[in-house]
Amino acid sequence: MQLHEPYFLLHDFQTDAHQIDTIFLCRKFLLLLEIKNIAGRIHIDEATHQFTRKLGDGSEQGFRNPLNQAQHHQRMLAQYISTLPIYYVVVLAHYKTIIEQMPPNAPIIHSSGLELHVRKLLASHKSILSNEQLKQLLHQLLQMRTTHSPRLNINISSIRKGVLCNNCSVTMYYKHGQFTCPKCALRDNGTLVQEALHDYALLVDEWISNEKLRVFLKIDSIHAAKRLLKKLNLPHEGQKRHRRYKIIK
Repeated sequence: MQLHEPYFLLHDFQTDAHQIDTIFLCRKFLLLLEIKNIAGRIHIDEATHQFTRKLGDGSEQGFRNPLNQAQHHQRMLAQYISTLPIYYVVVLAHYKTIIEQMPPNAPIIHSSGLELHVRKLLASHKSILSNEQLKQLLHQLLQMRTTHSPRLNINISSIRKGVLCNNCSVTMYYKHGQFTCPKCALRDNGTLVQEALHDYALLVDEWISNEKLRVFLKIDSIHAAKRLLKKLNLPHEGQKRHRRYKIIK
């Protein structure tokens, strides 16, 4: 958009718990764009918050309500940003989308109307921040952003498993709380198991469960794996068999 107002666009803005498609930031307000690229006739029930679409063959599908998603993002950012009003809009990007029923005054538009929507907001607001303050807020947002490693989609069966000896490159065995090389008797002081887990995070996933740890590091006992995870002191979430651990890189 060719605007006289200075602005920034932040695409795919991610924090640990949020993923915002696009943020439009200017001196007057901050606008969150929740973008949906789905065809068909869409309908949001105001009472149940159910978001559905109907296809030409009569079949119906349910999706997460994009209004609720955008409101969730708005509440999160409002905890950190008090200098600007924060708005949101759901943008339907597919040209075959037909809006059938929406809650009254719901900010849902086709992509063709996005520029007009932004210009109306600009016309109805006065500048709050200076250019320097705008850049400072941009920096604050960028500091909040997290970067996730790209998923490589590597089949775990093709990855060499276990903690590998530095001297012999053979797989070490785990006994009495320590990895030991069966060939040269080298004992790991914790460095090699960390390297193995870092490889797992890079090639497979940054989260690992007790079961997946046992398979990858070739540990037979569930209790031994539990003790090792406790010793590694990794951040975790979930309870009992649903617990998973985040590998710190």
